[in-house]
Amino acid sequence: MNTKDASFIREKRNLILFIISYVINNLVSGVLYDTYVNYLQEVSPSIATSFWSFYGYATFISALILILVPKVGYKKLLIFCSLSCSSALFAVIWFDSLALFYVTTLLALVGVQLHYIMLSPYVAAYTEHFGEKSINWYTRTYYMGYVGYFLATYLGGAFVVKMFSIRAGVTYSAAQRLTEYLENLDLASMGAYLQGNCDVLLVVGFISLLSILPGLFIREERRDYQKLQEEQKERKPLRIRLVEYSRVLLNKYALCYLLYWTFISFAMGLFTSYYTVYLNRNLHIDKATASLMVSISYIAIVLFMFFTPLAVRKMGQVGTICFSMLLSIPFMLIIGLGDRFGSAMVPVVGTALFVRSGLANLSSPVDSSLSMSIAPKELRPAFTSLVNFLSGLVSIVSGIFTGTILFRTQAGYRYAYFIAAVLYVAATLVIGLGLKRFNRETEEALES
Repeated sequence: MNTKDASFIREKRNLILFIISYVINNLVSGVLYDTYVNYLQEVSPSIATSFWSFYGYATFISALILILVPKVGYKKLLIFCSLSCSSALFAVIWFDSLALFYVTTLLALVGVQLHYIMLSPYVAAYTEHFGEKSINWYTRTYYMGYVGYFLATYLGGAFVVKMFSIRAGVTYSAAQRLTEYLENLDLASMGAYLQGNCDVLLVVGFISLLSILPGLFIREERRDYQKLQEEQKERKPLRIRLVEYSRVLLNKYALCYLLYWTFISFAMGLFTSYYTVYLNRNLHIDKATASLMVSISYIAIVLFMFFTPLAVRKMGQVGTICFSMLLSIPFMLIIGLGDRFGSAMVPVVGTALFVRSGLANLSSPVDSSLSMSIAPKELRPAFTSLVNFLSGLVSIVSGIFTGTILFRTQAGYRYAYFIAAVLYVAATLVIGLGLKRFNRETEEALES
């Protein structure tokens, strides 16, 4: 076997191992956004209602840790992600301390978020010689990641009910009915329910440890991230980099996109982490069914993304984003008014969740493409950094808003959908009016 073939096999092997690790990471992430948040809702409501703020903090920390890649490589950071998540899940089960819950929540989110933001540079590092086929590896990674989300959300909800039934000494169907009105549970039943949640978190903690194995088998070489080292050596002085950042910020199109992303990021923080909390506590849909409804919505994301290229060809970049956002708003309102549908509530709300998730994510690839169209080629890395920084900042503000104002009462979880709908309209107006010249043009629009 020649050197070229050996290198190709090693790169392909490393990509497959990363995907396995990424699927497990997404499985843990699905449990964090479902079972973990629901558990915190009982033991530490202040953290649960501000969960999106912790997501913002984790984004900042993960970005800082990612800078270590030129020094330590990807392999050690992947192992850190696994240890971070598993240790956080074990700690929240075995220790009862409010201060510790703050640490475990942040530690768990750093683990999953670091793994997520590592995806692009890692796949790029091992697909440099794959040409057009490199996009296939990005697609496989994302699709398989959503499989992890689906399994975690669906099986997590059913597993909680099963363990609750065992702990409480009742049948599965009886336990399922009891989870429809958690506020009515007596002390013993609530204790059994919390133990059921802990059982799931414990199992997922061990599953998270399994993702260490693919990380250990990755055959990493110095040259995999050697270019990053060279870039560090050639790093521009701080003054020059600040000037470049200001040039991006002063561009009216960049400011327009940042405003659009501010509205979207804030809106996402109002409901994306609280789907099952709302379905279970406001609409009184049992825990297993609520988790199933949310998990099926992840399938919609994959299905709708198949139509993204067609939508862009027909409507352009900006047109696709405006279309998907505006069309998803009625389904958000249906979710918020779910209890108005009586006996048809579950199928109606479930369908609305499915379609909203699909529509909202149909334009996700276009978002990335449009943002790169706005910034001049040499400033795209700087603009990407600004967008991510803003996303983290807005996530923190959104989490503070939900924790201190919106979710002070249970009705706030319903109002979140209405507020988010208004923010979606505002975001559509901003991008539709401010960036319409980028609908089918890229650099030419910026230069004119």
